[in-house]
Amino acid sequence: MASNNNYGVVGYWHEPSFPDIKALEGDLCLGDRVEFRRDVGYAHWGIYVGQYRGMRHAVIHFGMFEGGPEFSKKKAMGIPSAASEKPEIRADTIGMIFGGSGRARINNSRDHQEKPLDPGVIIETAKKMHRDKTPIDYNLFSSNCEHFVNLCRYSHPHSDQITAALQTAGYTTLAVGAIGAVIAITSAVISPRTERR
Repeated sequence: MASNNNYGVVGYWHEPSFPDIKALEGDLCLGDRVEFRRDVGYAHWGIYVGQYRGMRHAVIHFGMFEGGPEFSKKKAMGIPSAASEKPEIRADTIGMIFGGSGRARINNSRDHQEKPLDPGVIIETAKKMHRDKTPIDYNLFSSNCEHFVNLCRYSHPHSDQITAALQTAGYTTLAVGAIGAVIAITSAVISPRTERR
């Protein structure tokens, strides 16, 4: 483990190969947010807790873990899950979370907006929620994996990727509306007027 606290650090991307996973493990500090970039256009998040339940480098993370790739597509589009797909707080190694694809990095970028809790508090919160099987209803917009890690690290649930997506959708709607207004005004100015005689 690195000796500093990784305050505000956004690390390099690591691949799911053994040397890259080892390099990431060497850079991690207790309580770091770990971002896993998926191929389907969203990130999965976990909290690094170090030695836990027989794992040397455990990450505690929250999400819907049944249903495979079809569920990932549904989740990315905000479609409700089937009754058999239940949310769960899990503890896994980085390699297990990778599942053979994607990239991962330390991403404590939110430290510049919110003060992180003490690392001991962060990891104890994550471990307690895992041990207690704290029931959390999964919701893409208000209770996803990023909300979970931010709750552990800052005591406030938040998702920057959802905020960014909603802002992008809002700007797109505004842009389309503005273009429509410009076209309407331009059409009114350019179109010939019919004179009354």
